Amino acid sequence: MQRLKSALTALAVGLVLLTAIDYAASAATGRSMVLGRWNQADHTTIMKNTKQGPALDLRSKRGPALAVNNGNRIKKLNADRVDGMNASQLRASRQNIYLWGTASHTGGFSQAVPAQAAGSYLMSYSIQLVGAAGSVANPNTIACRFVVATVVGTQLVTRAVVGETTLTSVGTPPSLSGSGALILSPGDQLRFGCSMTRDEQTWSTTATQPIQVSLLHTDGSNMLAGLLGKTTLRKLG
Repeated sequence: MQRLKSALTALAVGLVLLTAIDYAASAATGRSMVLGRWNQADHTTIMKNTKQGPALDLRSKRGPALAVNNGNRIKKLNADRVDGMNASQLRASRQNIYLWGTASHTGGFSQAVPAQAAGSYLMSYSIQLVGAAGSVANPNTIACRFVVATVVGTQLVTRAVVGETTLTSVGTPPSLSGSGALILSPGDQLRFGCSMTRDEQTWSTTATQPIQVSLLHTDGSNMLAGLLGKTTLRKLG
């Protein structure tokens, strides 16, 4: 009887070992992958879809759908977006410069700036108005600025005025420049314009000095605001 028990025990242990070996082999080189288990191989595993569609579709209910164990560069791995931005938005300098000119314009103006993506911007402008100079008896006071407007309900409401500069011109062609930082929200409308007290004055720009507006997209920079004299600031946007 003791020999029978020993034989049965040895058989049971053998079956367990055989099952374990077979399980390990099933997850090793040349065998099927076991879902939900550790799999390993001593050669590269290749998946090929001989028809349409991706060869591998990874999905995860929680957390990332793919993880790697080192930071080595993976060749030809293209990401559609990085932190919500596509490749064209990841340029070292994302700056748009607009130039406008006129041979003859009377009084002030308001020029629409092409729509910009939402985000933080450093905005600047420079302008020289040839012929807009005033006289000692009747100086021409000119003010230029960016105006940001947004739609509230059915009305277009001014949300911010940025980089306003004022100059009183007597005798010489007035030249103005200004700059400022602002966070643009989706749907914001941006305009650049100037007003003048001598609104009947006719002026022009030269070929070498057109109206220049520059918008530098500065996402990644922090914009902080607070009261003068205080070191505690709050983050905008």
